[in-house]
Amino acid sequence: MWKDTVISASDRIFPGLAYHNRIKEFHDIGNVIKSSLPLQMALYFNTWLFPFWFFISLNLLDQKYHKLSDIYKFITVGVFVIVAVSECIRLYLGYLGNLAEKIPELACFWLISTLIQFPLQMFTLVDGRMLPGRGEHVVNSVMLVFLLTEIITGTIALRNSANHHAKRFYLAQLYEINEKLE
Repeated sequence: MWKDTVISASDRIFPGLAYHNRIKEFHDIGNVIKSSLPLQMALYFNTWLFPFWFFISLNLLDQKYHKLSDIYKFITVGVFVIVAVSECIRLYLGYLGNLAEKIPELACFWLISTLIQFPLQMFTLVDGRMLPGRGEHVVNSVMLVFLLTEIITGTIALRNSANHHAKRFYLAQLYEINEKLE
């Protein structure tokens, strides 16, 4: 009742002013795509690089395995397996989180990148007792560059997506829109 009274009063005071369609504004904001092109490009190129990294690292691991000490045999194989498995999971979550604008998947991608991949990639690149070859050093350096690019662009994409979803949520509350938020 109060809303109708205010609308009719504003129509008398300001004739010809069109009624503002709040539901349309809400849906227009919801149709804006907030996925990150730089993150998507880095993920795309990293997806193409990953098989090359995998086979080069596996081949060089096989060549240097007998030269490593017993503890470094265990550490090297463990790091290789963890990096390979987490890289597959990380790339999938990055694609899904960025393209579908899903905040939990994008946050998992960022956490795996920051807390698991980055320290392990730095370990394989810096530790000299793992006997890295030139090919392994080059491929790990390129992977590290992609990883740093994805961490930075993923942070920006996560922040933008969270701000966009928060704005939609607040508008839905303000305009009392009871439709399901996608």
